[in-house]
Amino acid sequence: MKKIAFTIALTALFALHTVAQTNADSTAKSVAQTFKSDGCSLFPNGKYLDCCIEHDRAYFDGGSWTMRWRTDKKLFKCVAAKKGFEHKLIAPLMWAGVRVGGLHFLPTPFRWGFGRGRNSK
Repeated sequence: MKKIAFTIALTALFALHTVAQTNADSTAKSVAQTFKSDGCSLFPNGKYLDCCIEHDRAYFDGGSWTMRWRTDKKLFKCVAAKKGFEHKLIAPLMWAGVRVGGLHFLPTPFRWGFGRGRNSK
């Protein structure tokens, strides 16, 4: 029963994300000098810090749902490719974390498009 509830909750999050994701112009780029990375955010900065910084670069500007999907997939592959069995275990955890924690509408400093700031009225 717990597995079913978890599956439903996870499916609902991904469905909400799919509907709510912005379709920003992929050619729009932020000024490179303003880019900041917090490393691996809520994960320790292990041997895969380079993967996290590259991931943050893409998250800084944001973009379409497809761009985010590819960026998160690239992070997964980068971490999984590191030497050591532990990276094969860490990669899916990080992927799940960025898929849920990086939603563009969350008020977090590591969300998709965090470099663009919030729209002000």
